Formats: sequence, C-alpha cells, structure tokens
Amino acid sequence: MHWVHAVTLGGIIVVALAVTGYVTAHQRLHFPWQHERTIYAEFSSAQAVTPGQGQTVNVAGVAVGEVGEVRLKQGRAVVQLKLTSKDLGPVYRNAHLLLRPKTGLNDMSVAMDPGTPNPALPDRGALKDGDTLPVWNTLATVNPDEVLAALDADTRNYLATVANAGGQGLRGRGRDLRRLVAASEPTARQAAAVMGALADRRRKVARITANLRALAREAASRDNELASLVDGSTASFQTIAGRNGQLAAAVDRLPGALGATDRALTATTGLATDLAPALTALRPTVRGLAPALVDVRPLLRDALPTVRDQLRPLVRDTTPLVKQLRPSLDALKTAQPNLDRSLDVLTYVANELGYNPPGTEEGYLFWLAWFFHNSASMLSIQDAHGTVWRGLVMVGCSTAGQVIAANPALGPLGTNAFCPSKAGP
Repeated sequence: MHWVHAVTLGGIIVVALAVTGYVTAHQRLHFPWQHERTIYAEFSSAQAVTPGQGQTVNVAGVAVGEVGEVRLKQGRAVVQLKLTSKDLGPVYRNAHLLLRPKTGLNDMSVAMDPGTPNPALPDRGALKDGDTLPVWNTLATVNPDEVLAALDADTRNYLATVANAGGQGLRGRGRDLRRLVAASEPTARQAAAVMGALADRRRKVARITANLRALAREAASRDNELASLVDGSTASFQTIAGRNGQLAAAVDRLPGALGATDRALTATTGLATDLAPALTALRPTVRGLAPALVDVRPLLRDALPTVRDQLRPLVRDTTPLVKQLRPSLDALKTAQPNLDRSLDVLTYVANELGYNPPGTEEGYLFWLAWFFHNSASMLSIQDAHGTVWRGLVMVGCSTAGQVIAANPALGPLGTNAFCPSKAGP
C-alpha cells in the first residue's frame, strides 16, 4: 500500500509545481530565455514611481514592458524601463515618455512614443541596450496641487468660492446639467471642425514657409542664371519696342486677314462635318496598313537599283545648283531671326484680337463681323452709275435751309413742302 502514498505525494507535488508556475508567471517573473531590452529615461520628477509594483510601459495603450529601478543622478530621477514586447521594434533617440497616473491613487504608468528613424544618425538613431533618454524627451506628471500652488492667495480664494457656489447651484440639477451638455454637443462638434481647420492651416503655413525657404535658397545659388534671364528679357522688350512701326502695320492689315479667316473657317464647317464619318471609316484601313508595309518590303528591295543608278546621279548633278543657292539661303538665314520675332508678335496680336472673353463682353471678331455687315448694308444699292451710298439726313424746319445751302446734293429736297410756311403778321 506504500505505492498509493507515493502516487498521492507525487500528485501533490505536481499540483504544487503547477500552482507555483501559474503564480510565478502572473507575478512578472522574467525567465532567462525571454527577450528583454533595458533603456533608461531621465525625469524631472519620479513621484509615485515604485519598482516591483508592476507599473507598465505602454505604447498606444498596449503594455510593452515595466518600470524597473529608480535612482537619483545629478538632481534628476533616472527610471529603468524593461521592454519585453517582441512587437515593439526599435526605440529611437527622438522618443518621448510621459508619466501618467492610471488611478486616483497615483498608480503610475509610462506612456511611450517610440519616435521615428533619422538617416543622418548612426543606426538611424535607434537606442541600444542601456542607452539613456535625456530629460527634454520626458515629461513628469503634474499634480493638481502643483497647479493650485501656482495661483496667488486671492485667486485660490476666488476659485474656492466658485467651486462652493457651483456646488450649491448644481445641487439637484444633474438632469438639467446633462441636458445642457447634450445641447452643447453640436456647438462642440462645430468648434472641433474649426479647430481642425485652423490646425490644417497651420500645417499648410509651415509647409509654405519651408517651400519658400527652399526656393529662396535655390534662387540664391543661381544669381548668374537670374541675371542672364533679366538681361534676356530686357533685350526682348527692347526689340519689341524697336519694332513698333512694323507691329502697327501688321495690326492695320489684321482685320482683313481675320475676316478672311472667319469666312474660311465657316466655309470648312461642312467639310469637317463630312470628314468625321470618312475618318471613322478609314480606321480599318489604317489598322491594315502595318501588314501592307510588311508586304511592300520586296518592292523596296527591287527599287534599290533605281535609287542607286538613277536618283543618285541626279543628286550629284544638282549639287552645283545647290552650291549656287547657298548665298541666297545664307541671306535668308540672316533675316530669319527678325522674321521669327515678327511672326511671334503677329501671332500674339492675332491671339489678342481673336480672343473671345468669357461673360457678356464680346471679342474683336464679333464686332468686326458686325462692322462688315453694316458696311455691306450701306453699299447694297446701285444703279447704272454704280454703287450708291445710303444715308439718313435728319433736319428740322428751322435748320433745313442752312443744311440744303451747305450740301448742294440736297437741293432737290428744297422743292418739297415738307415744312409748313409761316403765316405773315
């Protein structure tokens, strides 16, 4: 029967070991095979930070380690942080740490922002095991008494009066207070939208400032190019000013050219309308052109002797003629820059005169068409002697005699009794 006692004792030992392992695992015992990194952080104050109490290090609300020992060094609290999470990744030198209480009993935790890599630093700024974050990367918790201590005695008295009066005024008004908070929700939402817009504008202003600084830096490094640009612009403007007469002559000839262009475009409207179906019908032909070009290769090979034996001698015979034409071409090349500039100016003037601005205001071409229409209407009558100008003469009875005397062509009008004669006295 001794084996029964042995089995019972062995079961008790196994249960005891299991309970011990469970309790140990939940008491934050670190096993040698577990991965752990240790970094240190300097705080201006480590109030309520107690090692061994399970005070956690959190990233985005997830525990990634716990607080270790705390020691004083040169008037600053140096807190040891034991990071055990495998998913944390590197912690960089621009990381930020905040001491925050989780409960009203100052059960502290450390909120960590791991930071971002910096390619200009070794290892992209990643902290190694045992490195220390300086105090300007950390922020200690602020107790309410510290805030109140910053107020003077009168302000503290006024604040106590406001708190007491507020307590008396809100006594039994919890439901009204809830309705007030619910009614202010739209206002708070709109205020949040306004704050978001202001924050976005602040980011855009910062971006504009950075871009302007980069632009100014780049412009400062290209002084010679900017000076060349200014000199070239000055020469261009001087050339345009020197061609003022040619420009005026071109503008004088422009109305006729624009009228002819307008009539030509109007006349080609029907052609464009008829051409669209034809081009659509030509698409299969264009698609079949590639195989046709492949099939024409034998013809090109057969045409090679003709090009070599007939066209090449023709080119050789025309070479002296080309040499004789070279002086004329050189003279034309000398005049080409001025011709190009004149054409550019003429193109600009044509664009300005042909532009139709948006809105109710019409461009020059619209009124030019009316001008030609009115001119044609004035000269639409003719007889055996040619075209007759039409016009309208408006006179009064008191000025008819003077107008007829000044214009002999209106003499026949004097024989018509269109004005009644005045009776004598």
